Amino acid sequence: MRTVKIQGGLGNQLFGLAFARSVALLGGKPVALDLAGYRTDRYGRGFDLAKLASTLFAASLSRRPWLSSRLVTAVARRLPLPGYVSETRPPHDGGDLARLIEKGLYFNGYWQDERYVADPVGFVAATRSFVLARAPRSPLRDVVIHFRSYKEEIRSSARGTPGPDYLRRALERIEATQGRPADIALVSDDPALAREWVGDIGRHVTFINGSGPFADMALLMSARALILTNSSFSWWGGFCGEAALITYPERDRLFHYPAPAARFVIV
Repeated sequence: MRTVKIQGGLGNQLFGLAFARSVALLGGKPVALDLAGYRTDRYGRGFDLAKLASTLFAASLSRRPWLSSRLVTAVARRLPLPGYVSETRPPHDGGDLARLIEKGLYFNGYWQDERYVADPVGFVAATRSFVLARAPRSPLRDVVIHFRSYKEEIRSSARGTPGPDYLRRALERIEATQGRPADIALVSDDPALAREWVGDIGRHVTFINGSGPFADMALLMSARALILTNSSFSWWGGFCGEAALITYPERDRLFHYPAPAARFVIV
């Protein structure tokens, strides 16, 4: 049996689950999801996608605290351990992904690139159904902005977010492509910081407060246009969404930066 470590919040869990499904599809063997890291998660998070996992493939849940420990992770990055695969450069194609999977028994990484996702159409369809079933109905918005603050990060270097100029460029791109939006909504883990970030543009924005992660992601999935930030949550809202235009920031000096999907527009 192959095992994939699952870690982080909802967005990172989706990346891990998408990769685990790729391991199941291309590896032809049962796959376990290692949830041991949630016993000591410093933010108190838990695994939110057990039901989705069970609908996607024959996944079992396990806890392997030794293999998922920081010590083993650090050692594995320096010394090759047989069957232990850490996140590496994304595969070039499906064959390259299959060869990566064939090498491993235990997979530890964040897998934040669409090239790690086999059969993305099937995964997106199941994820949309899962998220929308857990969210109240909301009005269709012309534009939805997602702002991730990273306020909880211990290291100041890891708190970077795109500047307000990115927001202005994104809105200009949307207006040039789709016309002036009549309705703009914003979701964030910290609405107060988000108000500071948008500045004067905020007078045209509806701030959505306290809706919960599934409601927020459903809003992203249903928008006509999206302005995403450097967040795995943002990324999946765009990847699984129906927006005709999805803007994404440049890498610049941002620490957290899931690789943009092919249909995202860098502005």
